[in-house]
Order: sequence, then C-alpha cells, then structure tokens
Amino acid sequence: MNCRVTVAVAIICLASLSFITEGIELRCTCISTHGKFIPLRHIHNLELIPAGAHCGKPEVIFTVKGGKTTKKVCVNPEAKWVKNMINLMAKKLKNKLTERPIESGPFRKLSVSP
Repeated sequence: MNCRVTVAVAIICLASLSFITEGIELRCTCISTHGKFIPLRHIHNLELIPAGAHCGKPEVIFTVKGGKTTKKVCVNPEAKWVKNMINLMAKKLKNKLTERPIESGPFRKLSVSP
C-alpha cells in the first residue's frame, strides 16, 4: 500500500513540474532583429529581457501598432536609436508617475493609466 502512495505522489510531482516548465522559454526569444527606425507613435509596448540562462544576450522587443493590428518586433539593443527610444520611454513613464498624486490613507494606490 505504501508503495502505491509513493508512486502516486511521484507521478503528481512530475506532472506538476511539467506544468511549471511549460511557460519558461529555454532559448532566445529573438531570432533576428529589425534594423530600421520605428517612430515612437507606433510603439505600443516595450519588453526588456536581460541576458540569462535562456539567452546569452539582452533582448528588446517593441509591440508595434499598425492600423488595427499589433505585432512584436525584435530590435537590436545596441542600436543608438533603440537606446534613445528606451530612454525617452523611461522619461515619459517617470513623468507619468510623478504627475499623478498618490492617494493618502492606509493603502496607497498608484495610477499609471492616462
């Protein structure tokens, strides 16, 4: 009886591990990078992925708006225009955060939406 319980627990543990690792990318997200300048008005979102065990180089992914569609575009993190764009977006976010007052009280709420 104890053997059956041990086997059942082992199977459950293995099954749960497979669900945990399912969402983790084990390779670089960006296979190639887009080299042309993308205007700020077309950039909807920015993802910064640091180098790690999954990929030896940092990755920058812009979500670009084009009409009714959006697509993710990998860009070269070493390109001067990409660095400038990241700095510009960071400044805009910082300004947004400092413009909105934080509500007082026991729970403070930070609003980032426009």
